[in-house]
Amino acid sequence: WLKRRGAQRAARAMACLALPRDGRVLFREIMRLHRTKLPAPMRALGDPYVRKEFRLHYQPDVKAAYREKFLGRWQEYAEVIRSQENVVGQELSTEEQGKLNAEQKKQLAELKKHATSV
Repeated sequence: WLKRRGAQRAARAMACLALPRDGRVLFREIMRLHRTKLPAPMRALGDPYVRKEFRLHYQPDVKAAYREKFLGRWQEYAEVIRSQENVVGQELSTEEQGKLNAEQKKQLAELKKHATSV
C-alpha cells in the first residue's frame, strides 16, 4: 500500500515538473519565431508581452487547467506565426472579444495604444 502511494506521489510530481518544461520549450520557440519572423517594431511589442504573460501564468497559485488553456492558446499562436510567410496581425473575432474579462480588455487597449504610438 505504501509503495503504491509513493509511486502515485512520484507520478504527480513528475506531471508537475513536465508542465513547466513544456512551457519553457514553448516560450523559447515563440521567442525564436519572433526573432526570425517579426519586424523590429512588432518584436519590440511582442517580446516583453510574451515574457510578462509567461511569468504571470507560472506563478504557484495558477491552476493547472488555466495553465493548460494558456499553453494551448500560445501553441496556436506559434503555429500561426510559423505558417505565415510574412507575419501579419490578426483581429480578434467578436466571439473572442466577448470572452475577455475586464482586465484583459484593459490590457488589450493598452497594447493597442502602445502599438499605435510605435
